[in-house]
Amino acid sequence: MYDKYIKRKIPDQSLEVSRIRLFSRFQSRTSSLLIRLLFGFLMVIVLLVSFNYLSFTFFQSNIRNEIISYNEQNIRFTSERYEEHFQLVQKQMYALYFNEDVDQLQKSTGNARFQLLDRVKLEIIKVVGNPLIYVDNAIIVFKEGSLTLSRTGTNDRVSLFEKFYASRDYPDYFWQRQFKESYTSKLFPKSYFYEHAFFQSGDAISKGLFIPYVLKHWQNDDFYLVAMLDANKLFNAFHRSVNSNFVIFDNQGLSLFSTSELANQAGIPKLPADRSYVLHDNTYYFYQIGQNSGYTYLNIIPGANISEQVSRLNLTLIILLVLALIVSVVISVLFSVRFNRPVKQMVSSLHSSSGKDVLFKSNIREFELIGQKLDDMLQTNARIQSDLVQKNIQLVSYGYLNKLKKIYNGSRGSVDMISMQEYRFIVYEITYKDRFWEEMKEEPGPLTYCIYEFINHSLLGLFPTSLTFQVESRQMLSVINEIDDARMDAYIAELLQVLSHDADYYFFTISISPPYPQRSDFTEAYEQTIKLLQERKLKENTQVVRQSAGRQAVHLLTPAQEQQFDSNLSAGNTHELLHLLDRHLALMERKCATVLQYQEFVIDIIQKVRKTFHALRIDERAIEPVIAGLSTGQSFYSGRHYRRFFSQLLVAACEEIRKHQKNGDPIIDFVLDYVQKCYAQDITLDIVAEHLHITGGYLSTYFKDKTGEYFVDYINGVRIGEAQRMLLETDLRIQDVAVLSGYQNINSFNRMFKKFTGMSPREFRKEKLQEDGA
Repeated sequence: MYDKYIKRKIPDQSLEVSRIRLFSRFQSRTSSLLIRLLFGFLMVIVLLVSFNYLSFTFFQSNIRNEIISYNEQNIRFTSERYEEHFQLVQKQMYALYFNEDVDQLQKSTGNARFQLLDRVKLEIIKVVGNPLIYVDNAIIVFKEGSLTLSRTGTNDRVSLFEKFYASRDYPDYFWQRQFKESYTSKLFPKSYFYEHAFFQSGDAISKGLFIPYVLKHWQNDDFYLVAMLDANKLFNAFHRSVNSNFVIFDNQGLSLFSTSELANQAGIPKLPADRSYVLHDNTYYFYQIGQNSGYTYLNIIPGANISEQVSRLNLTLIILLVLALIVSVVISVLFSVRFNRPVKQMVSSLHSSSGKDVLFKSNIREFELIGQKLDDMLQTNARIQSDLVQKNIQLVSYGYLNKLKKIYNGSRGSVDMISMQEYRFIVYEITYKDRFWEEMKEEPGPLTYCIYEFINHSLLGLFPTSLTFQVESRQMLSVINEIDDARMDAYIAELLQVLSHDADYYFFTISISPPYPQRSDFTEAYEQTIKLLQERKLKENTQVVRQSAGRQAVHLLTPAQEQQFDSNLSAGNTHELLHLLDRHLALMERKCATVLQYQEFVIDIIQKVRKTFHALRIDERAIEPVIAGLSTGQSFYSGRHYRRFFSQLLVAACEEIRKHQKNGDPIIDFVLDYVQKCYAQDITLDIVAEHLHITGGYLSTYFKDKTGEYFVDYINGVRIGEAQRMLLETDLRIQDVAVLSGYQNINSFNRMFKKFTGMSPREFRKEKLQEDGA
């Protein structure tokens, strides 16, 4: 019995042992890093899939509402942008409407009106030149004379709107009728505008799709403004929806702009004011009424589009969910295996070393490698720290430049740390002479850097907390926080002594600002110091400017000299012009004029040449290369440079004028020649017209159109010019000069002379004699 029991028990014990071993093996495997990582990732995947599935089911039920909300927000955004832009255009146009020059146009005549038209044209170009205002052109339509003014110049109203801005919807009588309408501003429906070719066989050129915007004022019906809004640019800028069925209605329900054939007014349902969309005939109408204009902005979306979007989104979400599940499982397995393999190898190597726990020491290869990498990282970090310390001065320099030029770099503290105490500026501007460019044959960059190093080293010796850096290619700036005039004088004296050794190659203009308090505006103080550079005298030596001497009288031409200059320029007399300017430059040199005054004088002469070219209808391309030479202003550091510039300018200008005169108008040539020869005699318009066998009225209009000057004004100009010459070059009495100039009445002569020169003949002769004596 016992033996049977033992035999029966032994198999049972073996089975139990097998079960225990199987459980232990399973437990050891499930406790491995690989299994735990894999289970962990799978749990995360299950949670994410569950979350995504719940999100998908929730989102699926709300997708249509979200699409509707998106379209509501979109039409609201579009209407707000359009409203803001209409207000912006209205402000810009009213600023132009009430421009003083525009108002004066109605009252001016002659040359004054011509100049006003030119200035108003420049204002129009400035306004429509802004690419963000989306205005193709701004047109001033005058009631009197049917004149229009736009960025292209003046045109007859009929010519402009029937040729250059022609439209089937807006012919000339439409624009003429607007003078009788009683609104102040009004948008009109879009229309295609064309420019017709000069020849009848040519095709019309499309100007674009524009929305006319007319602005008037109830107190002044002499003119109104038309802004041609670019409809397509406005739509592309402000309409953000993927749907392109967009319409704008005005207060009367008139369609101002439409991009869709669905916008048939008869098919649009009633749009309640208390809602933002209407569903009608399976079509969604999303609309918004402008708060300022009252216009209705409407997006039309067929219901099929929204259903299609919902289905497409559902399919996309399902595909993304399946792909995310597959990719997540694959990545989890791969990542677990790749992460487990090196760890398993490390554990295997540890168990195989000695059968005991291994203490990780520094002589282990992996830790040695890690130690080496850490050592390399520390050494690299030390080098970086050392490099940062060395370049800290450059970082501070960049901080000063940012603050001087008001550049925000994202860190308020870095700007506030600069100059928390009293400070002063020193600006150095270097000018290289002709000898440097002739002998060195290279760019002055390396030499400028050497000079910068010397200035910085010298200044740090006296002002240890100072900072010097280069702000432009030929300008350096020093910031000093220690206000000590004695040390400053010593530094300037030492610097001038060193710079004098290379005076044949370059010179400096040094401007020193007064001390500024800590709260003084940094940029304004810098700009004031920069302005001091223009106070230097036109001499070839280093100069120090500490304060502004105040604006002296600008050395421009007197009225008499202007008349003489204009007469000789119109006649192309190069020699007389150069002689006049040479005398004036000599006077400026004797009076020690500043660089700024020379620059103003150059600008004045260029304007006179351009004005003459414009009056004679001569292309300015002949003088543009000479004027472009002003951009290399660093070479204009003495009177001879300005004389050379004027010589090149006037030679080119007079050559072009003489060439124009050779190909000139026979009638104008005869009139000019007759007046030059007979100015001392009695000359009338009818007398000259009789020689030409034309009427006096026709000659008056023809002369004004071709020369831009009235016939009487031209005669008086020639006579007064000759009178000036006789007053300066002869000892004749004023009464005799008047008779020889063509004036039999001394009172008429005195009155006309003062009108042209601003002074009496006696005062003119006395002033010129005093200038020559000086």
